[in-house]
Amino acid sequence: PPLVYTLDAINSATSAPDFNTRIVHAIEDGFVAHSAGRFNTCPIQTMGAPPMAPFRSGIDNYAAQTCVKSGYLSGASHYVIKVASGGRPFENSGLIQLYSQSTGRLEALLLDEGILTELRTAAAGAVAARLLMPPCVKRIGILGTGVQARYQLRFLRAITDCRCVLVWGRTQENAQKFVEDMAAEDWNIKIALNPDDLLKECELVVTVTSAREPLLGKGNLDSGMKKNWKVRHINCIGADATGKMEINPNLIAQADLLVADSRLQAQERGEFEEAIRKNIVSIDEVVEIGELIVNKNMHRG
Repeated sequence: PPLVYTLDAINSATSAPDFNTRIVHAIEDGFVAHSAGRFNTCPIQTMGAPPMAPFRSGIDNYAAQTCVKSGYLSGASHYVIKVASGGRPFENSGLIQLYSQSTGRLEALLLDEGILTELRTAAAGAVAARLLMPPCVKRIGILGTGVQARYQLRFLRAITDCRCVLVWGRTQENAQKFVEDMAAEDWNIKIALNPDDLLKECELVVTVTSAREPLLGKGNLDSGMKKNWKVRHINCIGADATGKMEINPNLIAQADLLVADSRLQAQERGEFEEAIRKNIVSIDEVVEIGELIVNKNMHRG
């Protein structure tokens, strides 16, 4: 029978002192393998979110979805199928199935309740920030107050000494809870009244919401206004399904460098989807992060 790893066992393993460092390096290696054509990624299945029907109706701010993701390294021992659910009104949950490439048999089942997805996403954010954030970050902007927003900060701790944060949340209650929770982890956090305050006051901004319309860059994008902005890099995390977006496509078009984990995937989901569809930017302008890792001349930090 397959090995079964419970949430307790997974939490024990991921609590090891060097776990965050090791997963960041592993994610980095995975990005390089993907861009080099050694990683085989299957099309993502997304259920419960547009263009499919919702799982439930009559829910305010409904954002639930279940994603099925799978893939494998050529010549490796196993392939993986991951199921991850989350978004209002769901609590995050999921599991990971590990199969043998030699026999096709299920060899392990990881009942992680979505924790490994949270860690993987935060590690990917840390990889991008380490490569592209400016050398001196005095304040980090966080758009969103959910579970992943917390993980993003925890992983950023290892790559920047900055502990000052400006957060924007949809409600004052959510923002205040975020401030209190992360203050216990030694973060100095203030609440922004407007999402664009993050652009004005933070060198590094991380967007971590389930929005389906732009939240960032809705204000004046006049070049004179932007001269006063401090932002130098934006990590776009939340737009993980078709139709999701957190940033005004016109703001995306003004970036000096556009980076995605997968150029193919960027055309059908993610923060560049709408800008590409409207021909505001071209897919040819997008660099894969695996390519960026290899090309050290493009690193900013």
